Amino acid sequence: MERNQNILKQLDRVIGSPLLWLIGLLCKKRMQPIEINSIGIFAFAAIGDSILSSSLLTALKRKFPSSKIIIFCSKSNAAIYPLIDSFDQLVILPITNPLESWRLLRQYPVDVIIDTSQWFRMGALYAWLANAKWSIGFSTPSQCRHYAYDEIVQHSDQIHELENFQKLITPLGCSSSQSPALRKDLKNTNKLVLVNPEEPYIIFHPWASGTNCAMREWPEQYWFSLAHELIKQGFKVCISGSSADQDRAQEFAIKINNPAYVMVLAGNASLKELANILVHAKACISVNTGIAHLSAALDVPTIALNGPTNSKRWGIRGGNVINLDVSKEEGGAFLSLGFEYPQNSPYIMDKILDEAVLTHLVNGNKTIFKSNTLQSSL
Repeated sequence: MERNQNILKQLDRVIGSPLLWLIGLLCKKRMQPIEINSIGIFAFAAIGDSILSSSLLTALKRKFPSSKIIIFCSKSNAAIYPLIDSFDQLVILPITNPLESWRLLRQYPVDVIIDTSQWFRMGALYAWLANAKWSIGFSTPSQCRHYAYDEIVQHSDQIHELENFQKLITPLGCSSSQSPALRKDLKNTNKLVLVNPEEPYIIFHPWASGTNCAMREWPEQYWFSLAHELIKQGFKVCISGSSADQDRAQEFAIKINNPAYVMVLAGNASLKELANILVHAKACISVNTGIAHLSAALDVPTIALNGPTNSKRWGIRGGNVINLDVSKEEGGAFLSLGFEYPQNSPYIMDKILDEAVLTHLVNGNKTIFKSNTLQSSL
C-alpha cells in the first residue's frame, strides 16, 4: 500500500475484511488451470519486500518457461523493477483508486494471480477482481484477508519473509531460488558520474520509511562519529536516500563538516544509478530498509541497523552481510508486519552503538566481509 496513508490503512481494515468475508461466503473456489501460460504477481509493498519476492520469478520461469509473467506494482515501488530480471511486463496500478485499478486489471488476463501482500486487504480484493482464472494468497493470522483466494498459503511470523514468499509458489509445484532476481548487468564503471570508483567510498543510508519511521532511524551523532572515523581512514562518505530525503541529507552532510569527503546521493541518483554506485562501494551501512536488502542482494559488504525490526523476519540475507540487532530482552525485535509498535514504545536505536559498527567494519571476518581492501584500509 502507498506508504504513510494511515486513514487509507484504517479503511482497508474496516471495510476490506468484511467485504472479503462476504465474497468468500458467496463465491465458489475455482480449480487450478491445467495449462498455465500467463502469471500475474501482485507486489504492492515496499522496495525491500519487492526485492525479496523477486526470488519467485526465476523459479516460475524455470517451471513455466513459455509463460508470460506480469508484475502488478504500486507507484511507490515501481522504481525497483528496472533492476529485476525474469518477468515480461510491468503494470503500475493506482492502488488507492479501486475503480481505475479494476479497469486496468481487466485489460491483462492471466491464468494465475499470486498476491504477495501480507496484510493489505485491497490486494486480496484486486486478486478477486482481476481477469484471472485462479488466485493464490496469504492467510495471515489476525488480518482477516484470505477469504476470496482460490488457494491459501499460511503466512508465518516464525520464519524469514523470504521463506514466506517462497511458500506462495508451492501450490504450483515449484520451489523458489534463495536469491532475488536482480539483473546481472547493473555494474557499469563507464556510467558512474557521481562517484569515482578509484576513490574508496562507503554508502550511508540513514532514512527509514513507513509507520513510525523515526523509531527505526539511528541517532545522528552516531552517524557523524562513524563518518569522522571513516574519513580519517581515507574513505569518502556517500549519503543515499530518495528525493524526499534530499534536504535532510544536505543538512546531514553540512553537519559532518568535511565537504571534500562527503557526497549527497539522495535526490541526485536514481535507484538504478544507486545500484551501480553500490556495487562499486567498499561497504554500505543502512537502517533496515529496501536499500539494505538491495545492497545485500548485490553482494556489497552491508551492515543493517535493525532495532525494532526483527532480523529473524526481515534481516538482510547474503554471504557478505551483518545484522546488528537490539534483542527482545532490551526492547527490540518486535516488528513482524511493520506496525506492531507497543503503546508508548521507547526509542531503542541508540542501543546499537557506533563503536559496534566500526568494529564490524574493521574486524569483519573474511567469510562475511570479503573486501580485503576495506579491511586493510581500516
